[in-house]
Amino acid sequence: MPARPAPRAPLISIDLCSDGFVVDGERLPRRLLSRLLAALLQAHAEGLARDTTPCTRAALRDRIVGLPELHRTQLWRALQGLDDSPLRGLVCCAGRSAGPFWLDDALLRRCRITVQGKRLTTASLAAFLGQQRDAADVVPVLSLPPRRTARSTAGSLPSLGYVAALARADLLIDRGELYPARQALQDAQLHLRADDALEAAALSMRRARVARRLGDWAGVQVELRELAVIAQRARLSPAARRQLDARQHLLAAWHLYGSLGNTAAALARLLQVDAAAQAADLHLCSDCCNLRGILLRELALSEADATRAAQAMACLGEAVRSAALAGLPDALQIAAANLANSLSALHEAGLLPQQQAGTAVDWLLLSESVCAQWSIGRSSLLNMVFLLRLAVAHDLDFARVSAAARAQGQTLHARSFAALAADTWTARERVHSQIPVEQRCAFFLMWATHATREQDRVSALELCGRVLREKRKLRDAVARSRYEEEVQRLRAMLTAVPSPAREASTTRKAVRVAKPR
Repeated sequence: MPARPAPRAPLISIDLCSDGFVVDGERLPRRLLSRLLAALLQAHAEGLARDTTPCTRAALRDRIVGLPELHRTQLWRALQGLDDSPLRGLVCCAGRSAGPFWLDDALLRRCRITVQGKRLTTASLAAFLGQQRDAADVVPVLSLPPRRTARSTAGSLPSLGYVAALARADLLIDRGELYPARQALQDAQLHLRADDALEAAALSMRRARVARRLGDWAGVQVELRELAVIAQRARLSPAARRQLDARQHLLAAWHLYGSLGNTAAALARLLQVDAAAQAADLHLCSDCCNLRGILLRELALSEADATRAAQAMACLGEAVRSAALAGLPDALQIAAANLANSLSALHEAGLLPQQQAGTAVDWLLLSESVCAQWSIGRSSLLNMVFLLRLAVAHDLDFARVSAAARAQGQTLHARSFAALAADTWTARERVHSQIPVEQRCAFFLMWATHATREQDRVSALELCGRVLREKRKLRDAVARSRYEEEVQRLRAMLTAVPSPAREASTTRKAVRVAKPR
């Protein structure tokens, strides 16, 4: 008598809801867990979330739109909710709090899943996760469809409105008019084609560039998540994906350094940029070398390491060279200014004894010349901050600096450094809200220092008051206290005999607070 077949395991009914999920009629109020299951189902439909191709914690977080972070403890507690349900064992992992994660195929085949009472499709999952997908994309996810590709736009013209708004935004960003640039990028967004991932990525990277220059690190984080979502959904060519990944690593390194102050972590993240991507794009190479040089300089100064100092100079030199070869005036003036500032700072620290202050001044004046000729950086005070700092640290004569500027093709229409600072502020006061507060604090402090050196006590005291008002807007408590200490020392100097060496020592640390570009 033939053996009777084993009875089939009963089906498990699952409905993913906004406030949790329902298993066989029993509601489990676990909102995060329902979204984690949706993200795993979506990844499983794309050939991921399997034992051979598991998903990382970061990949799952990027699929859940609006989720700022997915902490290890948060994830562990969410998955613990499956232990006392029929879905125990559905989500497999190498480590519950760290991942990677995948779905058990045998148990998944027993599940009958709906999303808020609707059929389980790629479109319903995308809507549940907050993603923007095509409404016609209704392929059942358990049938394992191929990855969706963007509709071909070969032979079609780009949107005129998009290109015009993007060109206007680029011009405004180069000129330093950052808030108008944001408005131009919003105009370009209105003409964005839903099926072109590269157009969306170009907008996101420009928004991140504006946010970084404004010191809006929360905005940088938003754009990082947006770029991760674009990279997750779109099917890009290998070259385009390398470029997008490289820009993401560069932007993340800026966030680690500018927002968190973690120089070592930023340098490690920057090392993840693909070498082939840098070799194929001189603009990317210049941007990466510029930031790498800044990070190495900071480490060299903090550790008194001459080897890192030499590496920093090599990186900044390569940033200048790449920008010059590619014909990128904005990148050239930024790299040249940072090279000048680094030459001076490392020379003062005794890490580059062979370098002279005059070399730094020449590079800085080159940056200013490029800015003047191309109308770049009209809303930036960094170059002037660097110049005023060089003059104090090395006791430079204004006539010598003015002669060097004429050799670079520009004229300094002033009689002294304090007068030059006053003219600079008059030209930029109209757009002062677009200048990061770190730059304003450093600029007013250096201006006050030169006013003190020139015996203009009234102006110096008024500028000290400005520094104290501006420093209250700084988010960094250490920077606020540092500026307050420097103002108090400068005020004490106003009642004593001026000493250039003493003035240089009092402003050296405070000026380094201003974030480089």
